[in-house]
Amino acid sequence: MTDSRAKGARGEYLVRDMLRRHTQLEFERIPASGALHYLKGDIYVPHKHNIFCIEVKNYKESHFNDKMFTSRSNQFIKWWSKIIKQAYGGEQEPLLFFKYNRSKIFVATTRKPKVCKQYINVNWVGAYVLLAEEWLEKEKVVFTNGDTIYRPWEPDPEWELTDS
Repeated sequence: MTDSRAKGARGEYLVRDMLRRHTQLEFERIPASGALHYLKGDIYVPHKHNIFCIEVKNYKESHFNDKMFTSRSNQFIKWWSKIIKQAYGGEQEPLLFFKYNRSKIFVATTRKPKVCKQYINVNWVGAYVLLAEEWLEKEKVVFTNGDTIYRPWEPDPEWELTDS
């Protein structure tokens, strides 16, 4: 019998290594696997402002299937719902990588692909799903804002505001 925690960790390492290869960023697994209240998800770039809250799922069987239409207990829908809430809480975008035994790695994102032509739009949950390698190669995704944390809801100190 396979240890599910070990299987999950293997999936996280696979995604971490793939992200490193495509971005040259030093992605790491999150300590305590997202149990820290200030750091959610499974993978991040330490000491940088991360644009995405990244969750990784590695399961025996595919959960991205026709049961999404008929079952509220579908695993993909549960995973996506969880990462949406975590990302929102951390003022990030959700990003879900998932695979099953002997499959390629898939990614679910809220960003509509601009270059990739093969994707599935799961519009009732706001997700676009496609092969992760192709998405990383063709879409040229930026994962961090470097050391700068952008807060579009706050006024820029350079603005010349008047007292009202």
